[in-house]
Amino acid sequence: MSAPLKTAVRSAMLRLLQPLARLLLKVGIGAGEFQRLVHEAYVRAAQEMGREAGAIDRPNITQIAVQTGLSRGEVTRILESEGQDPPESDRGRQRAERVLGGWWANPDFHDAQGSPAPLPMQGAGASFTALVNRYSGEPRAAAILKELLRVRAVRRLPDGRVQAVSRTVASVRFDPDGVTAMAEQLSEHLETLLYNAEHPSRPHFAKRVVNEQLAERHVARLVRDIEQQLDTVGNAIHDEINDPEVTVRPQDDRETARGLIVTLYISEKEPAIESASSTQQRTRSRSA
Repeated sequence: MSAPLKTAVRSAMLRLLQPLARLLLKVGIGAGEFQRLVHEAYVRAAQEMGREAGAIDRPNITQIAVQTGLSRGEVTRILESEGQDPPESDRGRQRAERVLGGWWANPDFHDAQGSPAPLPMQGAGASFTALVNRYSGEPRAAAILKELLRVRAVRRLPDGRVQAVSRTVASVRFDPDGVTAMAEQLSEHLETLLYNAEHPSRPHFAKRVVNEQLAERHVARLVRDIEQQLDTVGNAIHDEINDPEVTVRPQDDRETARGLIVTLYISEKEPAIESASSTQQRTRSRSA
């Protein structure tokens, strides 16, 4: 890979990963957990590339390890897991999430009913500081408390003790089906753009229309009008591609089925915040 292409790919990946990182942080998934997902994605992608190259036997573990940079043992573990969730590990989990997990699981920090006990910040026995020292690896208990208070996973009691009110630091409660649908659409979109990058002479249809200097007072009207137009087009496309005349029936073994997906969406973009120096520079350039 040439240096300019590698730089462009790294920049593109960072741009793609930032919104994903925001999603993961909101649901309490730390960098270590994401890293394990990345390792599995690399192995699955290398396995798929092997199939596309004609490999029909068992996956070549050594070749996948060479391609991905992972150890043969890690590749073997991922392939044998068959997509099952890996065992829980504290390595790389959000520190505040680890503290909550220990609070709910460890009887040393429970009350007589077996629930997480309200904890004083300091003390010789069970305390919030002792809990943080045991589970987070972060010596500053105040930083962990601040994060747990921010996401409303704990609350302060009038006597100064801290009480757990949630099992997770997740600050949102996404619908699982909605997350699955989002992943499907993102995957389809990226697959289309990747195919077009690899096959510029015969690309799939992809059209993007942009105006980043649109007067804000016109946005609501334009969005409303475009939504109505796209809804009409989308319904017509749905009826056409789902017509029984073009759909393979389960009992028809003479036809080969193939998927066709059409996605329409509107994205609004916040205006970029310019620094005073860049604004002055642009003004000087225009004056010149």
